[in-house]
Amino acid sequence: MSANGRDENGVAAGKPPVLSSQSVAATTVPPFFEGTEKRIEIDFAGSGDLRKIPYASWEEVIQLSKTQILNSKETEEFTSFLLSESSLIVYPSKVMLKTCGGTVPLNAVARIFELAASVGMEEEWLCYSRKNFLEPSAQPPEYASQESEISVCKKACAGIGESYLLGPMTGEHWLLYDAAFKDTDCSSRAEFHIDIMMYDLPADVRNHFFSAEPEGSRKGAEEMTKHSGLGALTEGMKAVIDDYCFSPCGYSANVHTACGAYAVVHVTPQEECSYASFETNFGSRKTPEDQADVSESLNELVGKVLDLFRPAKFTLTLFTDQGAENAIGGAPFESADARYSRRNCTSSHFEQDYVATIVNYVGRKIENKRLRKGDSSDEDCQKKLLPRMLRSRSGLALA
Repeated sequence: MSANGRDENGVAAGKPPVLSSQSVAATTVPPFFEGTEKRIEIDFAGSGDLRKIPYASWEEVIQLSKTQILNSKETEEFTSFLLSESSLIVYPSKVMLKTCGGTVPLNAVARIFELAASVGMEEEWLCYSRKNFLEPSAQPPEYASQESEISVCKKACAGIGESYLLGPMTGEHWLLYDAAFKDTDCSSRAEFHIDIMMYDLPADVRNHFFSAEPEGSRKGAEEMTKHSGLGALTEGMKAVIDDYCFSPCGYSANVHTACGAYAVVHVTPQEECSYASFETNFGSRKTPEDQADVSESLNELVGKVLDLFRPAKFTLTLFTDQGAENAIGGAPFESADARYSRRNCTSSHFEQDYVATIVNYVGRKIENKRLRKGDSSDEDCQKKLLPRMLRSRSGLALA
């Protein structure tokens, strides 16, 4: 990510390269960077193709978001843009913009709508979401409070939509704004995506994302991808990767799989604010008729990601159409439950059975300390917290 020696305008600071976090002087790497991303997903209806929008127009979108394009990659299914602060994914009828730091992606929504109209597409649905910031006071004014942020969402969507808060207000939570511009039936759709937001990474994991190579170096990016284990992970997904190393530290990657799915990976390795995110729609299909059982492969993928990064705590979200219910089963939460202790789970239904679920996890050692202090375990209430559609293949009996 760009907690990497860039100044407030996103320009590389030109600090001397380093090999690991232990060898970094305090003046070399910014002590704090907000890795938590702001995410906008927009579905469009019509006979056009968003991939026909010129590159220069997407540059406008990214500039409005206060970030910049570092690289782009096109495959048959979608186009990805690697940004100085995260990623932009463009399918024929879907846009996913994810940015971190002090970026302002909501400022680009109006321009995205205009560009879509220019290729014969109309906005159908929008979802803005983000996890709670580590440092809200460090955000631009429009993102510094939930009230101001929701106001910006309302304006961007012409008053359409509602805001929601999933998870505990005093703990790890997820702010979501859902706007449906057209009626949709999610029971006839089978799309989904997962997002793993990981915090407090161990030193040996963080050190993979420091480099003596200059920013943008192919060698530096390849070494980070290989030594972190992400190379083997993406090979297992039958994917090609567009990766980037920042200097002296930080990493971003867009992944194109053979089945048309995307994955995006972003890492901020500073000890004071270590963070990594992994998002994917791996296994997702447009319709239930095309959707195969992906519970095993999705659980396996999430398990591998958690084993690679070994965070002390993380938040796992699943956004899914009802049509994907049978294919997902208890994934991806079964894999997380096998490795970590669940703190809480919140789920909400939108439109025609579109479901958003957020689950917060902590390491077993952290949970054991909490229980010794007298706090109750969440295992007893896991059955009623996990939504029915996500319990169908878990070890929990249905109510």
